[in-house]
Amino acid sequence: MGSIPSFNDVTYNSNNSNNNGGNKKLQFIVIGAGLIGPRHADHIVSRPDCQLLAIVDHSAKGPLVSKQFNTRLFKNLTELFEFCEFNNEGVTYPDAAIIATPNHTHVDLGLQLASKGIHLLVEKPLAPTAEDCKTLVDYCHSKNIHLLIGHHRRFNPYIITTKKNLKKLGHLVAIQGTWTLCKPPSYFLEKPWRSSLELGGGTLLINLIHDLDLLQYLLGPIEKVYAELLSKQRIDRFDNHNNNISPNSIENSNLVDEGAALTLKFANGCCGTFICSDNVTSPFSFEVGTGENPTVPFNEEVHGFYRIFGSHGTISVPDMKLYHQKDNEFEDDYELINNSMSNNFDDARSWLKPIVTEQLKMDHEEEDEDNELDIDMENTLLPTPSPSPNYKEYSPIHNSTRPTESSSTTTKTKEKPKPFDLQLDHFVNIITGKESYVKCTGEDALQALLCIEAVMKSIQSGLPQFVKNIDQVQPNNELLNEYKN
Repeated sequence: MGSIPSFNDVTYNSNNSNNNGGNKKLQFIVIGAGLIGPRHADHIVSRPDCQLLAIVDHSAKGPLVSKQFNTRLFKNLTELFEFCEFNNEGVTYPDAAIIATPNHTHVDLGLQLASKGIHLLVEKPLAPTAEDCKTLVDYCHSKNIHLLIGHHRRFNPYIITTKKNLKKLGHLVAIQGTWTLCKPPSYFLEKPWRSSLELGGGTLLINLIHDLDLLQYLLGPIEKVYAELLSKQRIDRFDNHNNNISPNSIENSNLVDEGAALTLKFANGCCGTFICSDNVTSPFSFEVGTGENPTVPFNEEVHGFYRIFGSHGTISVPDMKLYHQKDNEFEDDYELINNSMSNNFDDARSWLKPIVTEQLKMDHEEEDEDNELDIDMENTLLPTPSPSPNYKEYSPIHNSTRPTESSSTTTKTKEKPKPFDLQLDHFVNIITGKESYVKCTGEDALQALLCIEAVMKSIQSGLPQFVKNIDQVQPNNELLNEYKN
């Protein structure tokens, strides 16, 4: 094993005193050595402009992961901070941290890191409760800390392409979505918190929040939900190994959920349904359909885990098929779409006419001489989800580019980009000032969490629930004052 990198190799820090103005490597730490942490670490070490300075993890996996990446290991942030403060290598704190730990630990870790001027990429959900989420968001704002939330599917080529082509559908009317697969017992045994209601376990908070974030990214805010729990099949509490619970016993109600069936109402008038389950045998999930998770086998035959229906067309994801009835001269003429919607006697759209199937190309499959997207956001027929990206500035999310060892410039590739790579590209660009629009903000995370809370309230009450506005959420001021002081 080679020598562990020296802090002297790294000097860039936008908040801390160790920035000498040079264009050198960003210092990163990864907190958590479970499923996601090593994936982040792998992307960091693959970049010539970044350096992985440490893994922070107290579990048995920590030493293995730190050895794998030839970097330091600290059991907790206290050890890391003491090292940074008393080492003789001329550097204080890292530039950035990626938090990939159990959900209930995110806020405490985030507050500690932000208090040291360290920028944050935090895995979703940002916090178990809206109050905790708001607390960390407000604190990061007060400390001028860049906060990016790990809803990495926003960076997926399938989602980028879907969003780019939504205007071809005309007025958006409905969405049909599915996330269904089967998690084995080993998934829960590896991390017992996953089966604990108190610690943020259950597929609604762990998995459904991803899809609700994506749906809001594509279609705008969800304003009302109704949810019914799916029947539970598991009878184990993997966090206490109690194998004597009957499926019909009172204790069974304390088991984490296995999914739910939802109806959704969006602020723009669009309606939808969604089924989420982590205990059925099914290929209809984002992971299986896109191949984004290397541990979940890809199935290229999966069609339509999302179907978005509009007045003039339908998009199916992940097969990326656009169904429409446009003539060639009608293609991409959105003024004609608007005109046809205002003419009640226009038979251009009819069930008596054939439906045309068009195969959409993803950005990395298309030739793009000027490396810019041809999108007129002002003329789209749906609200643009916040934040509104600046499609004319350099953005690795929408232009598949990666820095190379041999050049300080970027090169375009036709290989399907990896969402985790693009997410890290974006995080680096936000820290260094190359980009100014955060693609998944703390407020976005809070909005997704409020949707989940509305889902849970609907399940408890048996009634539809309006999603609370983020402006109605108050932070934990006692906790804020503790760190401000």
